Amino acid sequence: MNNDRRTLEALSLITFFDDQLDHMQNLVSSLSSHIHDVVPLAAEDRQIVESFVDASNSKMRAVQGYAHKLREHVRGLYNHVLQVANEIPPPVDLNLNAFGTDPLVNALFVNSNDIDKLFNTTPSLNVFLRAHSKYQVPVLYALLTATKSEKETLGIGMQGNMLIREVPQQAVNFASHKIHTPCASSAELSTALKKYLFDYAVAQVKQELTLRMNDQAFKTDDDSYESRVKSLANPDVYLDTLIGCIENPAKLLSINKTHFKLSKLGIKLDDGDRQNANEFDLHELTWSNNTRNVLLQVTLAR
Repeated sequence: MNNDRRTLEALSLITFFDDQLDHMQNLVSSLSSHIHDVVPLAAEDRQIVESFVDASNSKMRAVQGYAHKLREHVRGLYNHVLQVANEIPPPVDLNLNAFGTDPLVNALFVNSNDIDKLFNTTPSLNVFLRAHSKYQVPVLYALLTATKSEKETLGIGMQGNMLIREVPQQAVNFASHKIHTPCASSAELSTALKKYLFDYAVAQVKQELTLRMNDQAFKTDDDSYESRVKSLANPDVYLDTLIGCIENPAKLLSINKTHFKLSKLGIKLDDGDRQNANEFDLHELTWSNNTRNVLLQVTLAR
């Protein structure tokens, strides 16, 4: 009887330990899967931080734990850039007929020759085209930027059926057209757009901090140890100041979508005006230094 009882207890213990072992193995397997899911995200964060440090000031690597201190803020900036990029419409086709058929293209350029001139005089684009034949890249993808200006002017307008002179009008003009990041596909352009926005935002921050450092050096004659420790030349101080500059990404970069109705001469028209007009949505970026530029994705068949 006692032997049977001991055998039953032993079997119960074996079953218990087997169940616990299975449970532990399931936990380990689950944890391992979770770790593998997290690693790519951590690696991406690391890459974003290191790219940010390279673009802003590599001396920050002298600060212990710099990557950990920057991670949250740089990720916040990057996520903001992704949101802005998502608001940019799909590529606009700049083919031979675009000037006559696309209201946005017609408003951006004075004539179709300006489009050809822009593409023929962009150095980075020429380098790209020489490196890729027409058969390799039959369609070119790129970013196009331009500046928009508005000014009050006097012109000719209609009041009912009457032609009136010296009518106050708002003229809209586009200038300083530039082609950026020539690519071979829409996927490459999507990546290039995000990189362009991120790099430009970081460049603005770097420029701001460089101006502050120069201002500090110009205004003080104190070359004491304590003064140097507190200056932006100290990587720790630089890092803390930099974090303060990027903790609100919306101040570094914002995007505004505006609907326009312009005459063929670039004059703003009221909604009820029935004359021939270009009607379109325009996406304009505003940077931390208050510069503004129109941005759109474009394609061009070679």
